[in-house]
Amino acid sequence: MPTPEILFFDSLSEDISDDLILRAIEEVRLNCPNDPEVAAYLAMKLAESGDVISPSGDLVADVASTGGPTSLSTVITPLFLRAAGSVVPKLGVPGRPAGGIDCLAQIPYYKTTLSTAEVYQVLDTCGYAHFLVGSHLAPLDRRMFRLRQKTGDQAVPGLVTASLLAKKLAVGIKHIGLDIRVSYFGNFGSDWLSATENARLFLKAAKLVGIEASPVLTDGQYPYQPYLGRSETLVALDDLFDGNASSWLENHCTMCRTLVLACINDEYRTSVIDASREALRFHFNQNLIAQGSDPERFKVLVQSTRQNHQLEITAEYAGFSHYSIKEIRDVMVRWQKQYVSDIDLFPDPVGLIFLNRPGSWVEKGEPLATLRAPKTKAEEVLVELRPWISKPAVSPRAPGLEGIYG
Repeated sequence: MPTPEILFFDSLSEDISDDLILRAIEEVRLNCPNDPEVAAYLAMKLAESGDVISPSGDLVADVASTGGPTSLSTVITPLFLRAAGSVVPKLGVPGRPAGGIDCLAQIPYYKTTLSTAEVYQVLDTCGYAHFLVGSHLAPLDRRMFRLRQKTGDQAVPGLVTASLLAKKLAVGIKHIGLDIRVSYFGNFGSDWLSATENARLFLKAAKLVGIEASPVLTDGQYPYQPYLGRSETLVALDDLFDGNASSWLENHCTMCRTLVLACINDEYRTSVIDASREALRFHFNQNLIAQGSDPERFKVLVQSTRQNHQLEITAEYAGFSHYSIKEIRDVMVRWQKQYVSDIDLFPDPVGLIFLNRPGSWVEKGEPLATLRAPKTKAEEVLVELRPWISKPAVSPRAPGLEGIYG
């Protein structure tokens, strides 16, 4: 029986007005922002606002994230889950600047919007479907999220938890890993203490709706790996599949595998640990084909992206490499917004490849990153990005490493 504080949410349905949704947002923010029962009940109401998919299979799992640039967890973890035999219905939302679904949208003919029947068809074909939130799956969650963006309520823990769980309930997920990307600009914990509290909220709410959850905190203040951009994400995958990944990228892949190991039972873990890069490529290719594209189109896009990295950003002086990741993200998002159109919802004008790990020593004039940008706008993009990349720090700053000076 719901508590009096959440009885209001019984009135939520797909056809209600924005004013009532805003009232619900305000109710949670002001009166119960950290209540797992409220988050669980709201998650169920959001999920029930559209179709609910019920995949068959002994293991139905996914790894979600709380958002943050450079992590590849939402595109790599489904492949490890498939190696374990899991069914993976991945209901995604666009990222900033490079979420999983909008990266896959760069591949010609990859179908990002699927009807309920098509989701079942793709799952029957390859066991992994990656698709956008639409009008038929958790539509109320989509509307509420857009209003939260307008009101600045993206970081209310109970609303974040409800939204994440609603998507998983809508597609029948039973085991969920959660990559909580901790950073001062994060939406689910600006520091390790608040992120830990939010993780516990998520665990409690997930249990109430019958989902086994395994949140893991990761450090989102620094680039997780060298590639930043929608097409650059695909280059990173290609490097991993071909065995050409740098140690930095390989380490990130290992972290993604760990996120999967954390959210599944012992009986499936050996298959994840033993998954080869050839197996990961196989599951990726199977999904490409099932959703309308093919491996050759992927390869052509990857090659074109590599060739378009013609510009370099170099160090202005010697020091420890440092990338201001929030500001870099903001620049890239601004450029993407300039190119959005009715026929291109996920434009990809700008991409970066970092050449040095954060905290490594670099000399003056040493290349720090390569840049892909429209030829007619290249200098303008360089001017905007250079200050956030070209100025090394006077002491090392990296995950687990913070130099102190004064």
